[in-house]
Amino acid sequence: MYKLLFSLLITLSLFSTVSGQNKEAKKKKSKKTLSADPDAKLQSPHDIAFDEKSGLFFISSSGNHGIIKRGRRGGAVFVTKDLVHPRGVTILNSTLYVADSNRVKGFNIKDNKEVFNVEVAGAKALHAITCNGNLLYISDKEASKVFSVNVKSEEVEVITTDVPSPTGIYFDKKSKDILILSSLETEGGVYAYSPKDKAVELKLQIMDFPYLEDITFNGSMSYYLTAWGADHKENVIIKINSSLSREPRIIQSSSDGPSGMIYIKRTNELAITSEYANNLNIIKLGY
Repeated sequence: MYKLLFSLLITLSLFSTVSGQNKEAKKKKSKKTLSADPDAKLQSPHDIAFDEKSGLFFISSSGNHGIIKRGRRGGAVFVTKDLVHPRGVTILNSTLYVADSNRVKGFNIKDNKEVFNVEVAGAKALHAITCNGNLLYISDKEASKVFSVNVKSEEVEVITTDVPSPTGIYFDKKSKDILILSSLETEGGVYAYSPKDKAVELKLQIMDFPYLEDITFNGSMSYYLTAWGADHKENVIIKINSSLSREPRIIQSSSDGPSGMIYIKRTNELAITSEYANNLNIIKLGY
C-alpha cells in the first residue's frame, strides 16, 4: 500500500514538473522577439518613431535608403530598404509614415508591407513629419513649405510658406497649433501655425544654436530640441518651457550630430538619432 502511494506521489510530482516546464516553454515562445539582420545598421540616421505597444524603435536610415526597426537592447531588421532619401517618420494607427524625398509612404508596423504612397506636388526634400487625426504635416526645408496630407483622401495641401527653412515639426494637442522649427544661421526659432486661423507667428527666437533640427514634448511642462551651432560641430539638446516664454536651456552638449528625437513617456527618456555617430542615444530625464 505504501509503495503504491509513494509511486503515485512520484508520478504526480513528475507530471507537475513537466507541465510547469511546458507552460514556461510556451511563455518563452509566445514572448515577442526581434531577429537580427547583420546588414541592418544605421547609416546617417535622421529621425525616429517609437511604438509604445511593442517597445520598438523605427529609424530612418538615409545612408542605406531604408527604415530600420530595432529593439532597445539589440536585434534590428529592415522595414524597407527601397526608399530614395528617408527623413521624417511618425506612427499613426499602426502605420509608419515616412517623408521620402517628394513622397509620403506608409508601412504596416507589424508585417512591414507598404500601405500608403502619395506624391507631394511642389516638394523638393521632405524633412520632418507629425500627425493629428487623419492629417499628416510635413516640412520641406529646401522648398520652405509646410504641407498637409490627408491619409484618408490622400489630398495634399500647402498650409504655409511663411516659415523660412522649416525643419522639425510637432502638433501641440493643448493649443492645437503646429510648432515648426526654422533652421537659419540668424533669426532661426520656433514658429506656431494655427490651422484654425491659418496664421503663423514666431514664438521664440534662438540665437546661439540657430540650426534647429527636431522638437518633441514631454507631455506636461517642456519641449526638447536638437540643435547645431553655426559651425555644425557643437551640437546640443535644448530644453524650453511649454509656454515658449523663457530662454532655452542646454541640457546636453555633444559632437555626434543629434537629429531626430522623441520622448518616451513610460520611461521618461529622450531617444535621439545621431547622424555623425550612426547610432541611437537614450537620455534619462530628471523630474
